Amino acid sequence: MKKPILYAFAFLWILCTMAGCGKDEEPVELETVVSITVKNAAGSAEANRDVYLFENPSTDVSGRTPSNALRKAATNTNGVARFDLQAIPDLASTGTLYFTVLDGAQNDVLGSVAVNYTKGQSVAKELVLQEIDTPDPEPVSAYEHGFMPTTVTHELAMSEYERWKSTQVVSCNDGLRVIAAPANETKVEAIGFGLMLAAYAEDKETFDGILKFYNSKRTAQAANMMAWSVTCGGILDPGSATDGDVDVAFALIVASKHWGDTYLDAAKEILQIIRTNLIVQCSVDGENMYILAPGYSNGAWGGCGMTDVMYHTPAFFRVFAAVTGDNVWEQLADDTYKLLENGAHPTTGLVPDWQTASGTPGPGDRAGHFGYDACRAPWKLTLDYLWNGNTKAEEWSTKVSGWANQVGPANIVDGYELDGTPIGTNGLNSAFLGGFTVASMSHSQARVDRFGTELSQLRDTYWFNINTRVLYLFTLTGNFWNPLER
Repeated sequence: MKKPILYAFAFLWILCTMAGCGKDEEPVELETVVSITVKNAAGSAEANRDVYLFENPSTDVSGRTPSNALRKAATNTNGVARFDLQAIPDLASTGTLYFTVLDGAQNDVLGSVAVNYTKGQSVAKELVLQEIDTPDPEPVSAYEHGFMPTTVTHELAMSEYERWKSTQVVSCNDGLRVIAAPANETKVEAIGFGLMLAAYAEDKETFDGILKFYNSKRTAQAANMMAWSVTCGGILDPGSATDGDVDVAFALIVASKHWGDTYLDAAKEILQIIRTNLIVQCSVDGENMYILAPGYSNGAWGGCGMTDVMYHTPAFFRVFAAVTGDNVWEQLADDTYKLLENGAHPTTGLVPDWQTASGTPGPGDRAGHFGYDACRAPWKLTLDYLWNGNTKAEEWSTKVSGWANQVGPANIVDGYELDGTPIGTNGLNSAFLGGFTVASMSHSQARVDRFGTELSQLRDTYWFNINTRVLYLFTLTGNFWNPLER
């Protein structure tokens, strides 16, 4: 009887050995697969679509930059892309991942879905694509006043916007900045330019990215406005430059017409800072007038003894008066024409880059000629005629564009003494020609068409010139509308 028992024990021992009895069992890692089914807006499966797996949402730059993706997978014939999370090293046992479909050289986001995962549990989600076109807002057919050129097209304005965005807007941390010169630097005026362009192009992704950068560079020295000269990682000068913050506030008001009152509230906050710190009252020949101090660095600097007519955009100020209910903005708009009259040359109409409130050009060793500050004045002041029919704006725009018309659009250079003597050394560019082109909108169809023909042929690459070029093109084609009318 013993042998059968021994045989039985031997058989059990063999089975136990094969089964690993008495040993610590190796843990079995369960499969964790995320299956993303990509469909178009009509509900059909999309084959051969690349789906990117990111740690951040597509609202962050890092969540729409392919080089930051943890994985990429193409959809099969059923529109399904599969991701094995076990194959991704150092991935937490639970969390949220983002699966995004991008399109084109600009990596436009066609669709994205957030997936909450737990290792060991597979997940299936749908991602519905929303086809997006190049930003193409509807222009106004005409402004209330003035002439729109037939030689500058809406298509040109929008294609130049795309060129601007692809060459001038770069990622910085989780925001976007607009480059200056050198390209590692950014000026607040470039941020103002960029926000106005993105707002009018209805390009929310670009607008929000640039706004995030602006907010990241606000300083106590600038009274919580943006430091005027910065890099992605640092601040070169912590003080403010008023023209940039004025443009930012205005862009936020335009943005609020598309995307809600959060942007309007942000505009009002900046306007209150400017109102409190940078609007200065001066007395000239016994008459009081409001002007803007050009900047704030632990206190306002400049003012009655040093300002810049280009920092004054009366059409914007009238919008500010309407949204804040503060009439000082309306007075500042009206007093801009006193500042203009004091500083403009009586024959050419040209204004200096810098002047005193009484009109003396070039105070404090600042430039007293018509240069890269003053070249924006024809655009900024003409807006008050296009939107509001201001006769003082019309009169000056007609004068200064008449002088430029005599010079000839193709002969404009980048700098003049106030009497019209050319001092520019870089020839024709959009920053100067474009301003005169907008000013010619106040005179006649023939004049604006002549200037528009020349402007359409340029292709600027320098940061300041291409920024102002696209702003001018938006204005000339009806894309720069009065937000109070929307």
